[in-house]
Amino acid sequence: MSALPQRALAEDLENVETQKEYLEYSKTVHDYSPAVKKLIDLVNNYVPDAEKAYAKGAKAIWTGGYRWEPTFLYGLGIIPVSYTEMGRYGFREDMLIAEDYYQFPVETCSMVKCTVGQWHKRLNTGAINRILGSSSSCEPFNLAWEVMREKGYDVFTNEAIYRGPNVQGERLEELVHFMEEQLLDIAEWATGERKVDDGKLRSELVRKNRLIGKLKTILQLRLKHPFYVKTLPIILIANVGFNNYYGKPLEFEAAIDELILEMENEPINQEDLKRVIPLVWAGGTGQEFGVYEAIDLAGGALLGLRDIPYKLVREDIPALEALVRYHYDNGRAGAGIYTRHIIEAEVERLNAKGIIFYGYIGCSFASVDREMWRRYFHERNIPCLNLEGSFQTGQPSGQVLTRVRAFVEMLDANRSRQ
Repeated sequence: MSALPQRALAEDLENVETQKEYLEYSKTVHDYSPAVKKLIDLVNNYVPDAEKAYAKGAKAIWTGGYRWEPTFLYGLGIIPVSYTEMGRYGFREDMLIAEDYYQFPVETCSMVKCTVGQWHKRLNTGAINRILGSSSSCEPFNLAWEVMREKGYDVFTNEAIYRGPNVQGERLEELVHFMEEQLLDIAEWATGERKVDDGKLRSELVRKNRLIGKLKTILQLRLKHPFYVKTLPIILIANVGFNNYYGKPLEFEAAIDELILEMENEPINQEDLKRVIPLVWAGGTGQEFGVYEAIDLAGGALLGLRDIPYKLVREDIPALEALVRYHYDNGRAGAGIYTRHIIEAEVERLNAKGIIFYGYIGCSFASVDREMWRRYFHERNIPCLNLEGSFQTGQPSGQVLTRVRAFVEMLDANRSRQ
């Protein structure tokens, strides 16, 4: 594995500003891993390549990139283009478009404002003009769908599809039927036919199960090789890539297979195991990539992630029903206590030394949950760091980086005293 001096890495990082530059920097750091570099290229080229494919005649729709939407659209023969990935290509001017032109309040979630600004710049350019929204997202995004519809985008938003953790029996079956009807509505909007090809969707569900298994393999291998895949790529691969495959399912899985082979053949470094500071990342995929690099340079490793899909999709029932039940079984609707249980299980599994909570400025709903979780874990003597960052491209503030470094260094000092 590459053993570039920490000082050299830090000096190189001083010249990195944009998210594209962070990704290129990460490829340099992972020079020893062809697989990681291929995965980073898939990350970097996701939206541009999807837009190029659309310009050449492929079907593509802007959609959420983390839940049932990508799998469903792939089953319809459509490229799912995650609008939450647009933030990496934006600038401060995108935020200003949302605030000044569309009159979004300044305190609105930065992810939403950045996405609106990006869509605005694509108006009347022949770019992808269909958006699959979800009322289960958040109120600012619900507003964004309506604003974009008024500007000429073809927008479809499904009704909220939530299941409380204790909902069973007849009520659950009603919810399953309700979501199946919703998905058929989406299929009709997207393809002109109110039907789903069971075989095509089933093949996507089988792919998803196969990749969930491979993700578990990578996470287990990271316990032996905690620094082989650094923080930035593991966040982007696990939190995002395993949901939407960055628009290229075959290439994504081939790179994952290559990564597993690399890690299986990598000799275990006992010094790495002694010095690693295992952390759990409990938050969204922040676009302030410098936060991740700060974790690496301080000796931390994100070995636990909140949003990993551990459950498999059923393959013994019709594909549409299987996707619906998968969504309801993996959903975390209701009180934040249900997500807290997932975080707690990750802490216990890894014997993690600390938790980093991350959210976007302006997302008041998530900030309440993060504060509740932070207090809960502090009462159990598990150190936590609660961060809020902005979604648009650029370097994180010096204050954020200082807090990250200080937190990881504190955990290292605590370990040394034990």
